[in-house]
This record gives sequence, structure tokens and C-alpha cells, in this order.
Amino acid sequence: MKDRMIGIRGGWAMAATLLLSACGSTTDETAQTGPPSAMAVQVHVLQGRPLDNAFTTTGSLLPNEEVELRSEVSGRVTQIGFEEGRRVGAGQVLVRVNDDDLQAQLRRAEANLKLASDAAGRQEQLLAVKGVSQEAYDGTVAQRIGMQAEVDNLRAVIAKTTIRAPFSGTIGLRSISEGGYVSPAVAIARLAQTDPMKLDFTVPERYALQIRPGTAVAFTLEADTMRYNAEVYAVEPSVDASTRTVKVRARTKNPHGRLVPGAFAKVDVQLATITDALTIPAEALIPDIQGQKVMVMKGGKAQSVRVDVGIRTENEVQLISNVQAGDTVITSALLAVKDGMPLRAAEKKGNAAVDTVNGR
Repeated sequence: MKDRMIGIRGGWAMAATLLLSACGSTTDETAQTGPPSAMAVQVHVLQGRPLDNAFTTTGSLLPNEEVELRSEVSGRVTQIGFEEGRRVGAGQVLVRVNDDDLQAQLRRAEANLKLASDAAGRQEQLLAVKGVSQEAYDGTVAQRIGMQAEVDNLRAVIAKTTIRAPFSGTIGLRSISEGGYVSPAVAIARLAQTDPMKLDFTVPERYALQIRPGTAVAFTLEADTMRYNAEVYAVEPSVDASTRTVKVRARTKNPHGRLVPGAFAKVDVQLATITDALTIPAEALIPDIQGQKVMVMKGGKAQSVRVDVGIRTENEVQLISNVQAGDTVITSALLAVKDGMPLRAAEKKGNAAVDTVNGR
């Protein structure tokens, strides 16, 4: 009996030991598990700072004026009054076409006009003394008017045989020779006015209302280190439906002839400077089906905020709604961060993220 009691007591002691051991293990696991640890993330604190409302686009240079010279009448070229590639003045005679036959027709028409005028004068005197009927007098006057119209028409045609420069500029290569035959279908040469020059470029639709006559722009050319300035003087009143852009035209000076029509230009447009813009790195903006949002850290937890954006640059985006200076925007691990998740700020040191709370 005594041995039996000792065995029972030993079993209870062992069970108690096992129970205490199990309880201790549960306590240790609870202590080790605890609340979830906060994730360290890179952040950007919003602060107002100056931001240029500017963008870059492409354009082309055009001459201020340009025409293709053609003769309005057909005939033999009797004079070429310009040198290829040289400047010409407004009104300068460029080409003369033979007008001998037209001059002969004009002399005959002028003679007929004189006869008709004399006849009308004599009949006017007869009409005053009832020596001729009103009907006969009116017929003579109509004949004189017709003769005058014929003379005027011949003079107009003769004037077209002399081709003059409509404006001052540089004339290009000619495609005719003296003694050759020209017609309205033959292009004689091109005349371009290259000082000043026009600059054509397009701007995105969202800038359409900010571009207006008087806006200053700058541009550069390929293989040219100089920076040129131009001033907008005209804006297309409608948006191109296929590209969602607006065509703009500016004018620039070209006194030394460095600018060449047709050249490609890189145009820098600076509209204004915002003194207190709130910007974030472009990678911190999260687009989704409802628009755009950012993740901010408030009270040590993540919170998503819907935002509207303003100016975009190569590396930054301006936020214009639902945020304010001092807000902390999360810039890393955006795919892993969820609303309500505990976070802590980390800063970059070299290439490693350093926990600013625990100094790790």
C-alpha cells in the first residue's frame, strides 16, 4: 500500500511539472508574437516651394512670308531681273514677258476709243438741238464705254507681263532662262522673307487657355548652341481632335540669317511660377480606375487619399487637392502598403534604408 501511494504522488508531481511547462511555453509564444511590427517606408513631407509652370514641345521654323512666283500670262521671257539666292526689294522687277502683240492691240483699242469718244461728243451737241434721237446717242455712248473697257483690259494684261516682288526677301533658284517660254503652269522661283521668322508648335489641350498673344517662348535648334527667343502672336481657336493639341504661332527676329525655314526646333514654354506648390516624386502617385491617389502616413498608420494633380515634370507631380503642407506621403513599398497598416518612417542613407525609430 505504501509503495502504491508513493507511485500516485509521483505521477501527480510529473503531471504538474508538464502542466507548468506547457503554460510557460504558451506565455513565451504570446510574448514573442505580440502586436505586428511597423513596416519601415520611405516618405516625403509636403512643403510649399516654387515650381515653374513650364513644358517642352517641338516645332518648325517658317518664313514670315513665302510665295511661288508664276507668270499670269504665257509668252517668251525677255528679261530676268534677279540673281539666284540674293535679296530683292519689294516692287523690284523680277521677270518681263514679251508683250509686243498686246501693245499693238492696245494701240488699236485706244484709237477706236478716240473715235468713239469723238462720235459721242458730236452726237451730244446734235442731241441738244434735236438733231439726233436719244436712242442713237445712247448707242454711241455705250460703244465708247465698251471701247474704254477693252483698253483697260489690255492695260491690265500688259501689266501682268511684268512680274514684281510682292515683298522684300530672298529669292531661290530659278527654273527659267531668258528667251524661254513661260506659262501659268511654270514655277519661276520661290521668294521667302526670313526676317522675321515664324515658329509653329503645338501645346497640350490643358495649356490652351494659358497660351495667348504676347506669351514669350524660347527655342533651340539641332547642332546650334544658341538659345533664341520668340513671342506668340496667334493661337488656333480650336483643339485638334486627333492629337488633342492646339497649334500656336510665334514670331522671332532673324537679322543675321542663322535661322533657316523648315528647321526643327525644341520649344521651351514657361507660363508662370507657382510660389507654394506641393509636389511629390512621380513614383509616389498611384493611378487606379477611379482616378489617382497617394498613400499618406497619419498617426503611424497608412491612409489612402484621393488627389488631383496639376503640373507634371520629368520627376515630380504637383498635388492640388486633399493634401496640405506637412502631410507625409509614402514613396516606397506602395504595392505592399494597405490602409490602416502600421508604418514607421525610414530615411535613405547611401543605398540602404535606415529605420529612424530604432536606428537600424
